[in-house]
Amino acid sequence: MDSTTIPFGLSRETTIRRTADGKWFQDDEAIDNPKLAHAFDRWISKAEDGRYCLKNDINWAYFQLEGAPFFVRSAHVEGESVTLALSNDEQVSLDLSTLREGPDSALYCDAYPGMPARFDRLAASQLDVLLEEDEQGPYLRRGAERVRPPRVTDPLDFTPGKSA
Repeated sequence: MDSTTIPFGLSRETTIRRTADGKWFQDDEAIDNPKLAHAFDRWISKAEDGRYCLKNDINWAYFQLEGAPFFVRSAHVEGESVTLALSNDEQVSLDLSTLREGPDSALYCDAYPGMPARFDRLAASQLDVLLEEDEQGPYLRRGAERVRPPRVTDPLDFTPGKSA
């Protein structure tokens, strides 16, 4: 059955869209209710077909996503451990090997396998305690490890170790 024969209300397609800067829209109307926008931030997931969807305990539906699905709101550095607070209210450990710099000069990482997150300015600045510089330029230090996040053209499609 194709989407033209599915009765209205039974399709998982929606006109909900989130912009790269995190603003939510239905059709072209901004979703101004902060509680609903926050709920949508918490419901971002991937459907079995790899498309992004909004999924809660009751139901799920596709939406259009511009930019990264998550934002890193803060980064807590304790010793060699970095814990990230995400826009979906979850906390995850930072895998430094997934750090990269986008063409917009923003930092990105993988919040979950195959699901990138864009660092807010505050979160990026909280990594300053790991920042050092040598003759090759700036890097992040964790123990003896020196991490130089690569600059990539598409920070949403990144595989660690793959050349940019």
